[in-house]
Amino acid sequence: MSITSPQKEKKISLSGAIQISKHSFLVFKDSLGKIFLNMDKDEKLHKSVVQNMIKSNPLIQKILRRYHIKPLINIKTLKELTGGHMNDTCNIAMGVYSILSEGIKNQVDMDTLKEASMLHDLGKVLIPSKILNKPAKLNMKERKIMNIHSTLGYELLKTQNLPDETLALIKYHHQNLKHSGYPALSSENTSADLGVQIISIADKYSALRERRVYRRKLSRLDALLVLYKEVREGKILPAVYNALLKYAELYDVA
Repeated sequence: MSITSPQKEKKISLSGAIQISKHSFLVFKDSLGKIFLNMDKDEKLHKSVVQNMIKSNPLIQKILRRYHIKPLINIKTLKELTGGHMNDTCNIAMGVYSILSEGIKNQVDMDTLKEASMLHDLGKVLIPSKILNKPAKLNMKERKIMNIHSTLGYELLKTQNLPDETLALIKYHHQNLKHSGYPALSSENTSADLGVQIISIADKYSALRERRVYRRKLSRLDALLVLYKEVREGKILPAVYNALLKYAELYDVA
């Protein structure tokens, strides 16, 4: 990959994400096809890229109007997600993947899983910060708005020529084996596949182990117990949970 400095007059698009030494970076491409990494220094660039995504997909504006959300881009949220939760989710997802048996691993593409886990929460840049950072439980209306972040992420990234497999994992990373997650599965997609299972459990474990404005950081044991309840409810594949358990015992020592 050649890394160059972007030209300001050229149209910039987001072509994906890459992880180097367990740190995630957004990968951008200019109109000449040249690739460069952005180290979270140019907020105008990030905002411009997201604005172009919105302009390229009228459905995004339609979704925002339906939920009475102003099309405001929260770049602070993007920086926090890229350097924190999305990066952590990727590390956990790849750790879980590495522990699974070879027979199970063959059901998912590693590179697709890695990129999707690095981008899975991108849609949160359009969720109002008063909802994202509310220091209390969300009410029903706020929860409905929060739940569209995965669809928004899918619709944003659909404009950037990402592979369909990556986009599907981003859209359905809150689904489960009982099909009770969100968004609802289409008739063509009737099961939560292994990639969804891995990203979902990594996302949840990362979130539970983080301190949020509305709750304390859970201990490793408490977080695992919360997820074990979902195994008992038939929402999480036991093999995926067992891989997370081994990962946490080996690497999550805090």
